[in-house]
Amino acid sequence: MQKAIRASSLSFSYQKGRPVLEDIDFEVESGDFLGIVGPNGSGKTTLMRIILGLEKPDEGDVEVLGKGVSTFDAWDRIGYVPQKYEREQHFPATVEEVLELEKIPEEPDFGREDIIDMLDLESLLGDKFIELSGGQQQRVMVALALIKNPEILILDEPSVGVDIQAQEEFYEFLDRLNREHGVTVILISHDVGMISEHTDKVMLLNRSVCCQGETEELPELMEMAYDDEFKVFHHMGGHSH
Repeated sequence: MQKAIRASSLSFSYQKGRPVLEDIDFEVESGDFLGIVGPNGSGKTTLMRIILGLEKPDEGDVEVLGKGVSTFDAWDRIGYVPQKYEREQHFPATVEEVLELEKIPEEPDFGREDIIDMLDLESLLGDKFIELSGGQQQRVMVALALIKNPEILILDEPSVGVDIQAQEEFYEFLDRLNREHGVTVILISHDVGMISEHTDKVMLLNRSVCCQGETEELPELMEMAYDDEFKVFHHMGGHSH
């Protein structure tokens, strides 16, 4: 089976300062639902930017869908929702106009209306994007990434500012994308409970890959990586760590 992503001996520093990533090796199989966990400053977002060709590593290489990232040209097969994005204060478009920026594939597994309904955006379609709350804007960005029916979906803290019920519905939708449509999902999240509940593989990162394995092994992996500083537990209506 073709690897969705393969990273080999990746290292990266900003302006030759302290390394942000050191000797990173990992693979993501097509159809995986991978959770990436790590403290602030551990290099999670930088790693995703390298995979997407937005940053160039100092050393090592990345392949996306079997092709080197420097020559990969099928970016419509990849959906990406960043944790932060630039917001143009005078951007005049409504939510509906923003969503129409992305062309729907000829035979989509799920269409624009399905995504609007799933993310509860119907009532916001006529509103200007820039006037939405941070959580509402994030939901629009998730919808924009999903509309092109990507083969790989990368999400960096996608539920920040989204209420608990909406989070549950969103992650259940990701589960369906992964199980029923075979979409490879890579999820960066500080919500260890959500990672443990919805992903099937996990990677712990802190400038280098501390450890990785099946998600059911997460408590043991975190104890190994972080000296038992983290505990995973669940409670009604939410998740904690």
